[in-house]
Parts: sequence; C-alpha cells; structure tokens
Amino acid sequence: MALLKSAVDLCLLRSAPQDLPASNHLLWLLILLNLLVGTAMVLDGRLGLFRAVLENLFGLALMLGVLTAALSIRSRLPRFNQTASATLLSGLLLSLLALPLVAWRHRSESSESELLLLVLFVWSIVVLGHILRHAFEISLNLGIGFALLYTLMAWSIMSHLFPVAV
Repeated sequence: MALLKSAVDLCLLRSAPQDLPASNHLLWLLILLNLLVGTAMVLDGRLGLFRAVLENLFGLALMLGVLTAALSIRSRLPRFNQTASATLLSGLLLSLLALPLVAWRHRSESSESELLLLVLFVWSIVVLGHILRHAFEISLNLGIGFALLYTLMAWSIMSHLFPVAV
C-alpha cells in the first residue's frame, strides 16, 4: 500500500524522487514489474512474446542508461537509485492505467480511447518532468522539456529498432 501511495503522490506531483527509499531491492522490483506490464502492453499475436520482452528490455536499458549518463554528467550520480525508482514507479502506475485504454482502442478504434491515451501521455510527460526537476534541480518547464525530448528520442530509436509489422 505504501508503494501505491508513493506512486499516486508522484503522479499527482505531491512527492519527489528523494521521498523514496534508496533501495536496490525496490529498484530491481520496479524494473521487473515494468518489464511485465510493458510486455503486456505491447504483446501482440503478430509480434510474439520474445519480441515484446526484447523491446521492453531495450526500452528499460535505454531509459536507465540515459538517466545514468545525465546524472553522471551533472555530478548527481548518487541520486540515480531514487530517480530511477521514481521514474519506474510512476511509469508503472501510468502504464497500468493505460492497459485498459490500449485494449479498448484495439477492440473498437474509438476516438475516446485515443483522446484518453493522449491525456495520459501528456500527464506522463509532466510527471517525468517533475521527477527530472527534482533530480537535476531545474525548473518544472525545463524538466518537462527534457522529458518530452527524451520521449521523442526514445520513440525514434525504438521505432527504428523495432518497427511495427504491417
């Protein structure tokens, strides 16, 4: 329950990464949970389980690698554990909220589901910007800008490495 409350507080911008414990066990648990939920989100009969797991492993490695590099460049590497945990925890909650919307979109291709997914996407950028703001001691606007830049870069890389089969 404490983990769920922490996730909700992060997503509502009421808490910061430094409010989470700097626990390696928590970080690994969140990596595993994100891998499971992320795989469920992209799992498709056409692509198969192996590709879904591989795609999510690469996405997690990319995110953790970029975060490590950025924190290292700014001499804030000791903040990695809590920042990564906050990013994974908020991403996990938002992904769980997105799962039924993704299923709804696949079933009916409704514009309502796409609008709700867009709202959730925008909110995820704001939440990531909030986390980056605290990790790098920058403004929320700059954090949101970096979050959007990272997301676009990651999508570009992922779409080139894992193109969607037509």
